[in-house]
Amino acid sequence: PHLGASQISAMSQEVIKTYCTIDTCFAFKLPPRTGAGQYSAKTWGDHIWQGKCKMLAKGEKGMILLENGDGSFFAKSMVDKDTKLEGVVDSSRYFVLQVIGDGGRRAFVGVGFGDRSHAFDLKSAIQRFQNILKAEEDAKQGGINVPEEDFSLGAGQQIKINLTKDKLAKKSPTEKKKKTKKKKSKKKEDVPEDWVTF
Repeated sequence: PHLGASQISAMSQEVIKTYCTIDTCFAFKLPPRTGAGQYSAKTWGDHIWQGKCKMLAKGEKGMILLENGDGSFFAKSMVDKDTKLEGVVDSSRYFVLQVIGDGGRRAFVGVGFGDRSHAFDLKSAIQRFQNILKAEEDAKQGGINVPEEDFSLGAGQQIKINLTKDKLAKKSPTEKKKKTKKKKSKKKEDVPEDWVTF
């Protein structure tokens, strides 16, 4: 089955963000599952499709797209905050995806990559997308709770701010010496006249 661009228009009103693009991906027809165990990739036989694998998102909707060479789509798999790739028992390069094909038909297919790093890229892309969803959800619920602190001044406490502009101007060596001597002549408890006390 093939999906045209118009068939993924449910996410068309927001900007598409590409989390990863893997140029070579393979899809496999899965044999009947035996029991409740994981699939074994060596039982899948030859691939039934080859093309690109993309992880895209618009807003809170994510998709893994299996893209044909002409830009149409072989299948798509929805990604949300709970999505986890189902692995296989004999390889880290192969996964099982529930995909949506032409006409909305759903099926499970095997997906594989020629390089282990490509499989890692897809898993990392899904995790990054889910982390963003979690952060946005936390923000809507009020974000991280930070204990409130009291920054008000206690009785007798003062804030001193120097508002003079001459502090910003360059001083000549002579002026600096004069100023230094003047400071030394003052008592420690004196408050400079150019300071404002609150």
